[in-house]
Amino acid sequence: MNRSAVCTCPICKGNDVILMGKPQISPQGVDIINKEYQVVKCKTCNFYYVYPQISLSAEVWEKLYAVEYFSNKTSWWIRKRDKDLKQRFDWLQKYCRHNIQNFLDVGCGEGYTLLEALKRGWKTYGIDISDNRVAEANNEHVIFHKSDISQTNFPTDFFDCIYMDSVLEHLTDPCRHLLEIKRILRKGGVLYIGVPNEDCLFNEVKRLLFILMGKHNFSAYLYPFKRPYHIIGFTKDSLLKILQKSGFDILRFRNFSGEYEYRKFKFFTKPFLVNFFLLPVHLVAIPLKKRIYLDTIVTKSHSSRQ
Repeated sequence: MNRSAVCTCPICKGNDVILMGKPQISPQGVDIINKEYQVVKCKTCNFYYVYPQISLSAEVWEKLYAVEYFSNKTSWWIRKRDKDLKQRFDWLQKYCRHNIQNFLDVGCGEGYTLLEALKRGWKTYGIDISDNRVAEANNEHVIFHKSDISQTNFPTDFFDCIYMDSVLEHLTDPCRHLLEIKRILRKGGVLYIGVPNEDCLFNEVKRLLFILMGKHNFSAYLYPFKRPYHIIGFTKDSLLKILQKSGFDILRFRNFSGEYEYRKFKFFTKPFLVNFFLLPVHLVAIPLKKRIYLDTIVTKSHSSRQ
């Protein structure tokens, strides 16, 4: 392919890329995916994306996501998830320059974040392309939109706090979504973003295993047509770049997680054994600062224009 003509990075507009391989396709996507795709990495900002750009209808995405996207977790992991969520909300309250009143969870999924917001007395909004909320989060106290954020038309400067965990990597046009979020975020308000770290040590080991298994033509990065359906991928460099470009200032940034992945699963199941076997990789990643997840809390830049 003519990379210089068609492989333009959505973030930095560079056109010098590394071909990472073909994406794998789930059984649900075999009859849907009818193009040849490649996963590429921008040499300038280290952003990962799929070429050509994916264009599927909302109905197709809903069908893909509805098939066992949310898996059962152990009671230990549920307790850890709730504890981590409370800590994040404490940080958001700390960094917000005023009391949080209006809260929005973009890509609210099962709705556990919505429940924590309700406990804090915040007026709670949730948005997702499909409604997978648990019963407790499916009530009249949550204003839910089954939609894309660009279609909801929230008022300008409306939300004190916006939460996006494991969402940005699913979007074909992350810049457009971030600009819309900046529009509806109040001055002095805060935005939480969490994304997988594509430059983590785990992915490097996975790529080596693919080569050893004779799967060198397949990408070990991004799973656009297979769970978890990641269309784009971020590193520290590319995440900071897109946030700066979209008009946000960084308040907090961290690289974390991985060493407890095996505890998501029941003892001696296949996922438990696989993740336990990979535990040394996650431990080595800690001093190398190549752990599996990135998150940040940002606010509107003082120089941003509406």
